[in-house]
Amino acid sequence: MRFARMLQNEGELDGQRILRPETVRLMATDALPADVTDQGFLPTKGQVGFGIDFAVRIRPPANAQEASGAVGEFFWDGAANTLFWVDPKNKITAVLFTQYKPYGKVPLHKAFRDAVYSGIPDALAH
Repeated sequence: MRFARMLQNEGELDGQRILRPETVRLMATDALPADVTDQGFLPTKGQVGFGIDFAVRIRPPANAQEASGAVGEFFWDGAANTLFWVDPKNKITAVLFTQYKPYGKVPLHKAFRDAVYSGIPDALAH
């Protein structure tokens, strides 16, 4: 969570500069070439690209099967259904730790995201 909070605060945590703001922006900016269209490895994540280190949401949720979220958020998942994301627009940092394997058998990420974004209409999957 501290790492996510540092990213949310453009590289600063508890008054200490860890990363430059431009470094954080670069990490969270979609750098995926437009001709890369196969994103079958990201089912239900929504319309995302990739920055340096993170998936980056580039469009709002298109349908109810996609996880809720905001354009500009960046995130990463882990093999045991772990998840963290930073949403600069809504000032949200979230971390979900589980040890549930295999990944994706239970829709934990979608349920967690939908709960977090339940009060933000623009971020909800419709």
